[in-house]
Amino acid sequence: MPSLDSHGGAWWPVCSLGCNRMVFSSSRIRNGSIEPSHSKHSGVFPSSLCQLYEFVGDGAERIQIIFSEFRLPSKLGPTECGDTDILMVYYIVEGREELVETLCGVTLPKPILSNGPRMLLEFRSSFNNTENKGFNGDFFFLTNFGIPTGHQPTQSECSFHYFKNASSQGWIQSPNFPGAYPSCDEYTASDYVEFSNFNTRDRKYGMYCGVWRDLNVRSDGRFFRITMVSNDRLDATGFRAQYTFETTPVTTERVEVTIGKVTTSVASRIHDPPTMLLGALALSPAVALITGPSTAGMCIIRIIGLELIKFLQD
Repeated sequence: MPSLDSHGGAWWPVCSLGCNRMVFSSSRIRNGSIEPSHSKHSGVFPSSLCQLYEFVGDGAERIQIIFSEFRLPSKLGPTECGDTDILMVYYIVEGREELVETLCGVTLPKPILSNGPRMLLEFRSSFNNTENKGFNGDFFFLTNFGIPTGHQPTQSECSFHYFKNASSQGWIQSPNFPGAYPSCDEYTASDYVEFSNFNTRDRKYGMYCGVWRDLNVRSDGRFFRITMVSNDRLDATGFRAQYTFETTPVTTERVEVTIGKVTTSVASRIHDPPTMLLGALALSPAVALITGPSTAGMCIIRIIGLELIKFLQD
């Protein structure tokens, strides 16, 4: 039987391939920290060190890793690891370990979110180097897909509701932002975000992908839906946006939409949103529903600063 270390993880002193293995189960610990085993005398970890960190969640749980320190310098440059100390990230896909990322360098990695209830990290040290201080990261078992705001009706679904009676303004984001969002098997040419005044698709709005700065979107009423869709290809960091509920007079003028460009009516020009050029069209659905009370007249939601960063395009 394994013993428990100071972090609450199970520890097997000897494992296959010469690696030490630590297993963290959500049934015993919900969060904690990981780091290489350093020498008590020198303060650095020994050469030829191999450590496995295995995370085992339950059901709809996912594992998020947030690094607070990362120092594994490479002689080849900031993005090339070569023959140096590395930290490898494996997802479990159909029962198999699949390498998705190899980390090295001195730049703090962005948060990591698993694709399911299990994930494996493998640290390998190839030589003794006093400059290589290793890493320190916090892990969390969670069901909110790395989205800390909003009300999530069902833990197994990536759907979040925002109500004016809870907050008149706030932030929404893609899962695990500013880290990579998880992939899905949606059959689209590229990942995208779309907006709607209804529970269904709204022909008034196009699909947005690529890189956007200062993208302002305004609803026609007290209900607004934002849907993010991803395919099963490489993913990027997604978006973060600010929303605001605004009570304004009702107007009969509509926003006109043409292919390739969004133009605004007189009513919307009061708030002077910029003209938006649509990029190439074409993320599993991540849905935000933003709703104001029916007694508050017309509640307008303004999405500010939407950033779709490096979305995959064909």
